[in-house]
Amino acid sequence: MHNNSRGRVAEEDGNQEEAELSEKQKKEIAKWFLLNAPAGEIQYVAKDIRSVLDDDNVYNAAASEAFPSHNKSHLLSLKLPGKSEDVLITSFGEINENEYIEPRTAQVARVDHVKQVCTEVRPATDEELPSPYVEDYRYAL
Repeated sequence: MHNNSRGRVAEEDGNQEEAELSEKQKKEIAKWFLLNAPAGEIQYVAKDIRSVLDDDNVYNAAASEAFPSHNKSHLLSLKLPGKSEDVLITSFGEINENEYIEPRTAQVARVDHVKQVCTEVRPATDEELPSPYVEDYRYAL
């Protein structure tokens, strides 16, 4: 027996037998496609991945891991609800995986990474705000 590129195992008599991928393998493949989606195209890729997988559990696991990384690496800009400002999704403004600071207005935005929307805003605490030293440079820039 030998493997071919389509995940089939060829037996000596020429029959092809499908080798089923594990859920972990499916998740990792889906995650790879999501992480490598072009900027602005991840929702289209996600829709296709979800359709091909036909397994919401595997899709949700892949999406919950891939979207935060993709959003940060592409510096996604999201509109703050009820405000005219945007918040940038970057590792520099990350409070935790779902919260990002908007330093101009001293607001913290809660983000749904998969839907790519800001769901709520709250005032930043003193500990979350940049130091006055850093803020002086940010303001000058």
